[in-house]
Amino acid sequence: MINLRYHIVSVVAVFLALGIGLALGSTFVDSILVNELEDQVNEFKVGRDEAIEIADQAVAETEGAREKIEALGVERLKEKQLHDLELEDLRRSSTEQVTAIRELSEAQQKTSTLTLNAIETLIPRGRLEGTSWMIVAPSGIDLVTMSEIREILARSDGEYLGTLWMQPAMNFENPQTLTALADIFGGAFSAAEISDLTISNIASWLTAGGEASSKDVELVDEVIEQLANQGLVRHDRYLSLMTPDQLSSGDIRVLFINDAAHLGVHHEVLIPLLKEITERGERGIGAVVELASQNSPIGEVVNKIRNESGLAESWSTFDDVGSSEDRLGLLVGLSRLPSVGHYGSLPTADERFPR
Repeated sequence: MINLRYHIVSVVAVFLALGIGLALGSTFVDSILVNELEDQVNEFKVGRDEAIEIADQAVAETEGAREKIEALGVERLKEKQLHDLELEDLRRSSTEQVTAIRELSEAQQKTSTLTLNAIETLIPRGRLEGTSWMIVAPSGIDLVTMSEIREILARSDGEYLGTLWMQPAMNFENPQTLTALADIFGGAFSAAEISDLTISNIASWLTAGGEASSKDVELVDEVIEQLANQGLVRHDRYLSLMTPDQLSSGDIRVLFINDAAHLGVHHEVLIPLLKEITERGERGIGAVVELASQNSPIGEVVNKIRNESGLAESWSTFDDVGSSEDRLGLLVGLSRLPSVGHYGSLPTADERFPR
């Protein structure tokens, strides 16, 4: 018979062996897992260290590149500053040279102007002695040049009769103007007849002189006065000492002045006046002067006279009076009348200045 103690010991031994086996098996598994985890941690540390090393290397390279860029920027900045200094020196030197040239030019121009003014002051004396002259011009032309022409002529010892200004209303295509003119002449006239009557009376007034009868002079003066009252003309007597009817000499010279900006007046009034005076046998008694006009080529005024033989043989022309030399040339040209010439810079001129 089996002893109970044997059974108990056997059972205890079995359970003990089982417990020892479980303990040993559990300890072995845990060790492997721990080792594996430790290996993974070590690999992570190695990867982290490598990443840190790569990052540090990248940071070092970036810092080096930045330092190089900063050094290059400083170098470029120094070069730019040096370049700017050189440019400033060059600009200052150029400015000084330009200023010196300008001052020299201004001094030379001032000297030339003083010389020309002295000549312009001295030459006119006696040039037009024994003659009388009138200026005819449309309102709105360059008053500065007009004033300079008037002043140089006023010193010429001639009898200045003033300036007859053609007002904008002097337009034979304007119905109101035609009505006003018809009332002046006292009759029913066509537009062409009114134009002819107006031109004829103005021409008579311009060339009245000492040879016209007192009655004719009074009639013409009355017409001119009425034209002035209607705002069609204006007789400016600044620097003038007498009127046409007070002339002591019949030698009258008429100076027509215009520019390309007033071609309407030129074609409707001034050209017909020139033709009317010419047809009366008056030749070489005056001149036509063209002033420069902005945005318009020179020649629109004088070429109309130069290209028409009847007018070209009777009236001198000047296409440039902007300088002192040109105005002195104008004075000499007027003093040569009744010898006619065409002067200026255009190809249609005979010569630049009167000889």
